[in-house]
Amino acid sequence: MKRAIITFITAAIYCSSPAYAVSERISAYDFAKDPAKVAALQRAVATMKSYDTADNSTPEFRTSWQYWANTHGYLGTGPNAAGTVATYVPASIGMCGGDPVCISYYDHLRDTPLPNDGVTEDIWGTCQHGDLNFLPWHRMYLHFFERVMRKQSGDANFSLPYWDYFDEKGPTGKGIALPELVRGKSAGAMYDQFRTPGLNEYLTAIDPSNGSAKQAFDFTNFKLFSSLLESQPHGAMHCATGSGCRAPDIGQVPLAGLDPVFYLHHANIDRLWQCWLNREANGKTIDLAWAKANLGMPDSWYDTSYQFVDENGQTVSMTIADVFTPGVINVHYANESSCTLEKPVLKKPKLLGAAVPKAMKSLSPVSHTKGVVLKGNALTVPLQAAAESQLRSASPRAMGTRQGNLMLIIENVDIQGDPEVTYKIYISSKRNPKKSVYIATLNYFGVIGPMHKNHSSDSDSSNKIGTLIYDVQEELMELGVQSTSDIAMRFVPSNFIKEISKKQTTKGSVTVGNIRIEPSIGESNQ
Repeated sequence: MKRAIITFITAAIYCSSPAYAVSERISAYDFAKDPAKVAALQRAVATMKSYDTADNSTPEFRTSWQYWANTHGYLGTGPNAAGTVATYVPASIGMCGGDPVCISYYDHLRDTPLPNDGVTEDIWGTCQHGDLNFLPWHRMYLHFFERVMRKQSGDANFSLPYWDYFDEKGPTGKGIALPELVRGKSAGAMYDQFRTPGLNEYLTAIDPSNGSAKQAFDFTNFKLFSSLLESQPHGAMHCATGSGCRAPDIGQVPLAGLDPVFYLHHANIDRLWQCWLNREANGKTIDLAWAKANLGMPDSWYDTSYQFVDENGQTVSMTIADVFTPGVINVHYANESSCTLEKPVLKKPKLLGAAVPKAMKSLSPVSHTKGVVLKGNALTVPLQAAAESQLRSASPRAMGTRQGNLMLIIENVDIQGDPEVTYKIYISSKRNPKKSVYIATLNYFGVIGPMHKNHSSDSDSSNKIGTLIYDVQEELMELGVQSTSDIAMRFVPSNFIKEISKKQTTKGSVTVGNIRIEPSIGESNQ
């Protein structure tokens, strides 16, 4: 069943701390209604940007916008740089496919020399992507960034807003709009001209499917949840806002922190993580003991430490264990117990499970092993029966376990050259081709283009997406299939703004090795 909202008990884990006050983060939509908050936000960003030209050995520079953007990723010198402008731009600009607007987005890039202070080389370019440190590292990053913002704003109660993707609709009343806080030149210091054309001007909107976190929340396993959340909505929204991840700023990992909307976006990703933690804790206190008992991570993971600077430009360090220690990061979100996971719908589709209370007909796992090449065109891939299983009629959310749920596994997903478009993944019915159910969108953030060394992947090549796993129990029930012979996969090209019905001429392609749907053997965090 498609569920737009997930509700659960919120654990009371927010304690006051003499070191740093509680941060109460609200949505960008509500934030924009308060002129005093907006003024404080713009003042903080403007002040930080004014420090970009400070002597790079000073505390002022270490609290500058450039310094904090570079903490995520940067071009210049140093062990974690993604290269220099002279190497990065030629290796990336070909993704523009000759588009003059896309090409112009590279003109403002500059190298940032690494300060010779003995600490910055361990801070810049340390963002964690493609591994299980992604969520805790970005939580630390936002915590210290917010502390800098709070000081520069002059507001002792300042907190970062988050971008709830479904709060503000596009000009036609559909799609996802950029928050009013950042779009249009009236946004002041929050404006960044290097975004997907039409978004700043409120002329277009993002395909709402990119903002879906439904697939991530289908899992109680932290490792699968983290991987799926990083892909979508995290990566998909980076690409949707940043020219399909073909150009800077927010569309490319080493440069994303230059765009103010980046921090609102990541605050929402952090909020979604908190929503998931609250759901899993089910009223229990979320602390280090709970995390070690429930996340399935080794003790050594919690000892992982990263360096940042604080609001005074002084170096600080934090471990993943600190992230789960109440009182260290005092953040509370206005909405972390009723999270919208996908575009709300006025009328939910009727579920086959509701109409057929008994077990559905015996269905076999299905697969396609001949490989698939996606080259700018919509493609339907029939799946063939393999071995018998059974599709349960009970709602998987009511079952309390993932054992037996049907999983869609897409293996060996590689990018060849510049694909120019992404692809939305659907499960469809062969008997009724017009009937299909959306699963996910392929994410290219951090996959195409040069990458700094702290971006991990499951291979040595940055153009490999790897293996994708989705729980499709609800989707198959919604589709109403009664036989494996009626199941097909459909890949539909999209530019993250809308689906593309006309075949595109693309220089590159996306290749898929194997596709299969099979029952889960049970879910574990171990």
